[in-house]
Amino acid sequence: MRFILLLWGFLLPGFHIVYADLGERLDELDRIVDARIDYMNRKEARIDSLKSLLPRAGLERQFDIHLDIYREYSTYRSDSAWVYVKKNMALAEKMGSGRYVDEMVIAHSFLLSMVGMYQESLDNLAGVNRELLNGELLLEYYKVSEWTYYVAAEYTNDFTYSPRYRQLEYAYRDSIIDALPSGSPLLDYYQGKRYIHERDYARAEELLLRLFPSLRVDTRLYAVVTYDLSTIYRTRGNWEEFERFLILAAISDQVCPLKENLAMQELSIYLYSRHPEELDRAYRYIQCSLEDARFYNNRLRMVQISEKLPVIVEAYQRKSEAAKEKLAYSLVVISFLTWITLLSFFYLYRQHRAVRKNREILHQLNEELNQLNQQLKQSNQTKEQYVGIFMDLCSSYIDKLNKFRETVKRKIMAKQFDDLYKQANSTQAIEAEVDNFLHNFDRAFLTLFPTFVADFNRLLTGEGQIRLKKGELLNPELRIFALIRLGISESSQIATFLRYSPKPFIITGHASKVKRWMDGRTWKNR
Repeated sequence: MRFILLLWGFLLPGFHIVYADLGERLDELDRIVDARIDYMNRKEARIDSLKSLLPRAGLERQFDIHLDIYREYSTYRSDSAWVYVKKNMALAEKMGSGRYVDEMVIAHSFLLSMVGMYQESLDNLAGVNRELLNGELLLEYYKVSEWTYYVAAEYTNDFTYSPRYRQLEYAYRDSIIDALPSGSPLLDYYQGKRYIHERDYARAEELLLRLFPSLRVDTRLYAVVTYDLSTIYRTRGNWEEFERFLILAAISDQVCPLKENLAMQELSIYLYSRHPEELDRAYRYIQCSLEDARFYNNRLRMVQISEKLPVIVEAYQRKSEAAKEKLAYSLVVISFLTWITLLSFFYLYRQHRAVRKNREILHQLNEELNQLNQQLKQSNQTKEQYVGIFMDLCSSYIDKLNKFRETVKRKIMAKQFDDLYKQANSTQAIEAEVDNFLHNFDRAFLTLFPTFVADFNRLLTGEGQIRLKKGELLNPELRIFALIRLGISESSQIATFLRYSPKPFIITGHASKVKRWMDGRTWKNR
């Protein structure tokens, strides 16, 4: 949308661009140059629309249409313009109109001057009887003559022929001024050119600045007026205004589009000489100027560009070589940094693997530590239970001993010696206490090791497994292995604890398993 609005603004009368600095102005010119193909397509479309009118037109109408097509091509493509000049020349002869013939001779002379054939152009003009010309055709004769001597002076650019061409150029310019009506924009333009020649830059600036706002950017007059204003400001050393109007002239050349142009190459040389940082743009602009000159077949512009192009190209090549060297250096540095990055990445990867491995080891150690803590906790609970059972047993036997002491004391005081002897000689109490002790032992042991009986039976074959009686917690054989499980492995200790004979214990059919239990290997893993 911004681009469309900008293009619409270009087409409005009096439109002109004001930017804060050179960079913004050049950015705008770059956008216009990028769109130069679009402007050329628009011009081709206008020309095609004119050509579409030809099949239905009569001779005079065809002449007028050819003339319009020639004017479109005259500053755009010289060979195409020449085609329609020849067509109109044939129509003029066919219609027998001397005025039309003279008009086409003048048009032909203009094209000859544009492509650098100045003498041929002057010879053509010399064949026109100026006395028979009047009005617009006479004015066109003066304009083409003035232009031809101008480009001839530019092309020769010497001290012999160029001054003579300049004098004739100025003479025809004065004739144009005399022939133009008052109030004509062209009158202001040519008077401005006269003041520039007379070095009256103040009056020239005033006149052209007054004319400038009324012009459209897509007209050749806008392009030449802005170019002449840039010339005034360059002469005065006002570089900011010089840049502004020269860029406006270059923009107008592209918008029209005019392939016969000078502003772009002037801007290129200016940027090269005063703004070296804009060398890339200078190179691009001089290339655009060369493309336009070749497109139009303008020999003068090609000669001018050929004188300026090598300097810019050489500077551009030096810059390119420097950029290549910088790029090569940057590639070396980047490659070095890349290797360092890869090595660092490899090192970090290894470190990460080591950290991850250490983390796994640490996790495993934490698991083992948790297991050990659980075992320690269970061990502490076992100890607490052992202590509790031990305290209960001790307290119980202390009470029983105390009761027995009281009974003995009472019987002695009552002189019941026979009854006391009889009670002491009886084993019934002892056997009851042993049974009670074994029952408490069985209960306490199974509290600490509730799966003992099942684990023990899993070590035996089916027929050899122990079957407990109803109400029985452990039998004598299981008590022996229960004591072994508690770490009591001496036969004498086991016999004393269970009040058995101290002879060696033999458990038929289970000798090897008993030995493993005695060694502790089986219970070590359970």
